[in-house]
Amino acid sequence: MSNRRLAIAGLALVAALGLTGCGPDEDKAAPTGGKGSGVAAQQAADKQDPAADLAAAAQKLGEQSMKIDMNMAGAMSMSGVADPKSGNVKMSMEMGALGDGTAIEMRKIGDDLYMKFGGSIGAMLGGADKTKAWMHVDASKLSEGSSFNVMPKDDPAGTKAMISAMTQVERVGDKGYKGTLDLTKSPRYNKNKSIEALGAKATKVPFTAKKDGEGRLTELTLDMSSLGAGAGKVETKYYDFGTPVSVQAPPASQVQEAPSQLSGILNA
Repeated sequence: MSNRRLAIAGLALVAALGLTGCGPDEDKAAPTGGKGSGVAAQQAADKQDPAADLAAAAQKLGEQSMKIDMNMAGAMSMSGVADPKSGNVKMSMEMGALGDGTAIEMRKIGDDLYMKFGGSIGAMLGGADKTKAWMHVDASKLSEGSSFNVMPKDDPAGTKAMISAMTQVERVGDKGYKGTLDLTKSPRYNKNKSIEALGAKATKVPFTAKKDGEGRLTELTLDMSSLGAGAGKVETKYYDFGTPVSVQAPPASQVQEAPSQLSGILNA
């Protein structure tokens, strides 16, 4: 698999779960309201099916804003903030696997998605007017399997996609999980061309996950080592829950509608 395909496929895997982040260390997690209530909550979680428990932890990601960090085997990294309730997102992505200086800045306000590309992709998509570096896209028109269809209204936390994809989940300690994902079973992403190109390899993607003291999913690691040369682990983190998220549209003078050649990339 080429570096470009690998990077896009990795982004698709992360986006397919709606999970692009890990959170605070367990000893830094916020208190749950007293020792007694924490013990009771843990006892209840211990009795719950681990898959259901993990799904509940993922569901909590739709309740609060957060900061997000992601790293894909050194080939791509992403960081930013997101508010699942409003659908507002601000992210910066470095995609070294696609060439030096290849970076993407992304701002999403409702259905308005603004993207600025650097490096070779930026040069290719810049269009005639180089002063308008930002591309505007109507997010409601992105395909269901688009890697950039982040925090859709019907499933902002990606819980539906995750439940559909889980084929095996085991509990690891008090707050950990491990298992495998079959991304071809997710009705939202099984038509994604990047995932489709992985074939049978997309049906057994190992993962580990952690939640914090309040039951929120805070860490997800996908092991993509079997996907091809140069592949590795995609480590994602959520943290600073409740952080203020302020996203502003770029000045109109710097914005142009996305050129037609961008459609194929966004819907990859």
